[in-house]
Amino acid sequence: MGIKEIMADIKKELDIKDARREEVFSLGREIRRLATKALRELHRSQYEAAEELLHEAEKLISMLAEDDFRFSLLQEAVQEYVEARLTLCLLRGEDVPSHRELRVPPEWYLLGLADVVGELRRRILDLLREDRLSEIERLLDIMDEITHELNSLVYPSAIVAIKRKQDVARMIMERTLGEVTVAIKESELRRKLEELGSNFSA
Repeated sequence: MGIKEIMADIKKELDIKDARREEVFSLGREIRRLATKALRELHRSQYEAAEELLHEAEKLISMLAEDDFRFSLLQEAVQEYVEARLTLCLLRGEDVPSHRELRVPPEWYLLGLADVVGELRRRILDLLREDRLSEIERLLDIMDEITHELNSLVYPSAIVAIKRKQDVARMIMERTLGEVTVAIKESELRRKLEELGSNFSA
């Protein structure tokens, strides 16, 4: 076979890959859009609306072949989807699905899981304003477990680029724990002052 024929054959293969890349890019943009909207619904405690959006994202993910995950442009979309799906499960008190159940690469799953820590912090701060301490304790335990498990990973960035997210998760955990501790002490102090006030008035 001559060079010209070989080149023509290679071009056909590359054209097919390029066309698929464009398709995957389009799917990735829509997956990310749906995941971002789902997270916004979670911030408003609209769990059913978030579930519907994530269901649509799952349909799109099911259209991806394993080979499509070689395209790095998908990573942020899948990462945000994982973040939204796991956050919804945890806020509902449900077991979280594995990377295999979600049909996503394990490395991208870990990056999405790391971002869940920030979402749980956000929910805890909302609960502090509502004085719902038992729910706060449950979410703090989950945050601590995620942070602990993430920090147990010791891999080079070529395997999974998790180091920065480990540091951020640990910082968020420490800050949240400190804020919750202060808030609880302030709440207890207010209660004691109110009791004293009612005793004097009596």
